[in-house]
Amino acid sequence: MENSNNEIENLLIICAADEGKLKVLLKKREKEPYFGYWILPSEFIDNNTTMEESIKQIFEEISPIEYNYSYEDKTFDALNRYENKRVFALTNVVITDKQLVDLKKEKENTEWFNIDELPKIGFDHKEILEKVSKEIKYKIACNYHDILLYLFPSDFTLTELQIFYENITSDEEARKNFKKKILSQDLINDTGIKDNLGSGRPSTLYRFNVDKMRGIRL
Repeated sequence: MENSNNEIENLLIICAADEGKLKVLLKKREKEPYFGYWILPSEFIDNNTTMEESIKQIFEEISPIEYNYSYEDKTFDALNRYENKRVFALTNVVITDKQLVDLKKEKENTEWFNIDELPKIGFDHKEILEKVSKEIKYKIACNYHDILLYLFPSDFTLTELQIFYENITSDEEARKNFKKKILSQDLINDTGIKDNLGSGRPSTLYRFNVDKMRGIRL
């Protein structure tokens, strides 16, 4: 069987925590088909490029900073992904810091969206995002591979962390016990600093206790 026409596309699902929401970075399509639609950052992988190199290349087109963490997720092999050729899609989830990406963003054709409130998306990227996002949320909810450490690498308020957690899981028991579990196991440290950016009473800023948080399943 001849497979020489098969191609592999690396799709990046770039995620960050922001304002209590899980955000995904999308790129505006600048040519047909799907001109003006939003799509996942991607590239076709050639025989001389490793997956890790491909992830770095795609990400560096958006921002020169280092992303926090990445992992390979699902493969999509629908026969009609592209009209004139067979293309397999490999999805890689990338966790990064939204503020740093925005500060160092190289191009203006990218934008962050709430992963549950997506715009008009080209190709099959919406279906892919919907399937992968369920698994991302599950991994966040149980802190799979210390993913919360990568989503919150710096200071946060306890309210911010609680709201974020509630937004990514529908498990009522987990949502109700999250704050208690975090505090009772000393998984966060009080930085001694107050957040004075809001209009109300300043909130205490916390930081994850990395030594205790690593390997914890919530």
